[in-house]
Amino acid sequence: MDIAKEVLQNKILIVDDVLSMRRLTKEILRDAGFTFVFEAQDGQEALILMRKIKVNLVICDWNMPVMSGIEYFKALQTDSKLAKTPFILLTSSSEITKVKEAIEVGITSYVVKPYKPADLMKKIYSLLV
Repeated sequence: MDIAKEVLQNKILIVDDVLSMRRLTKEILRDAGFTFVFEAQDGQEALILMRKIKVNLVICDWNMPVMSGIEYFKALQTDSKLAKTPFILLTSSSEITKVKEAIEVGITSYVVKPYKPADLMKKIYSLLV
């Protein structure tokens, strides 16, 4: 997938408590040409980072200690400066009740792990253009 240079300049934040998942996702993004990729190990750390750096897209795991992906998304919605940040929720669960829960809080982009790098890149691209 060819991605325009201006799209590759976007800042992406990966939020996941599992270091290997953050590294894998970061590697996928770097291979695609993204240079501004940030990491946080939970929603609380991610909120602090987002108040310092203007992030263009969040890729976030659902199940994390301290603050889950859903709790983090809800926290973003209470801050007018952060509420409109595109958000992709990653989860290992494809249960319909989980999907409904995500939709009910306003999450519209959802990717089930394990995911194919091409599928994640398509989702990212659609949110950044």
